[in-house]
Amino acid sequence: MSKLKQEILKLIEDGNFISGEKIARGLNVSRTAVWKSIQILKQEGYEIESVTNKGYQLRRKPSVLSPTKLSSLVTRSEVFEGMEYFTSTESTQKDAFRILEENDNTYLVIAEEQTKGRGRFDRQFESPKKSGLYVSMVFRPSISISEIIRFNLFISMAISNTLDEAFGLRSGIKWPNDIYIDNRKVCGFLTEVVSEANIINAIVCGVGINLFKNDALSNVESATSVEEEMTEGQSLDTDIFLEYFFNNIEKYYVKFLNEPFSSIRGEWMRKSIIFNREISISEIYNHYKAVALDITEDGFLEVLDNEGNIKKIISADIEL
Repeated sequence: MSKLKQEILKLIEDGNFISGEKIARGLNVSRTAVWKSIQILKQEGYEIESVTNKGYQLRRKPSVLSPTKLSSLVTRSEVFEGMEYFTSTESTQKDAFRILEENDNTYLVIAEEQTKGRGRFDRQFESPKKSGLYVSMVFRPSISISEIIRFNLFISMAISNTLDEAFGLRSGIKWPNDIYIDNRKVCGFLTEVVSEANIINAIVCGVGINLFKNDALSNVESATSVEEEMTEGQSLDTDIFLEYFFNNIEKYYVKFLNEPFSSIRGEWMRKSIIFNREISISEIYNHYKAVALDITEDGFLEVLDNEGNIKKIISADIEL
């Protein structure tokens, strides 16, 4: 992504007029280069007004994710070293694993659309064009493979807090990998690893967040979008959302590397939507109903089944 576009976006983000001459002089580029970058930002959805003798003014941010904003956030990131951006791809998760073969860095793969997006247990994940955030994040923690359950707990907190802080929502966590608003799913994430001798070389975490209303979602009763849940008249600022998303992912990833689950257990429990209610649990060879009791320091779910047995769940599909 063009670094010039990132720098120009920083200069106009406050909404005040700034002349093309001042931008060009400050960035040591030509007025023509500034004009060309402004045109590309307009194509990305930024509404930028140009007034003679006053310059450029950002009137409105895009209602879709901006590649320039994403690139700017990656440039400032303390966790991620690079990014791949696609207008359309089969699966960001598939792309992330392909890049793993030739890249030892931490990075993101982001797409406007996935034609074969997938969730846990190889379920199809609807990813219509310009309707959500579809991203696969590659981390390099060099930790025991047993820590991956705990990783999911920290990432779920990061995503849930992002939605609440960016949009004023009240989201909840459905163990282990889903985020809900008012009992409807707004986000799911899939965590996969590359490991050797029980040590993780890479975590590939694919996240899908439904941001905007679309026909595919309207046909799924159990699904929702951020746009549907926001207060009427409230604008969905994707640039602000991306800033919260990056900040929270990095904050909770660093916590995951340095702190036990107990450091966030209280806030995680307050966010959870599975306790004090009957849930359906599907394991590979077993399906039963139970009541969720607690979560251990290792991230295992403790439940009481209908026969009075307390079980510890490591990996399962849960329905409310």
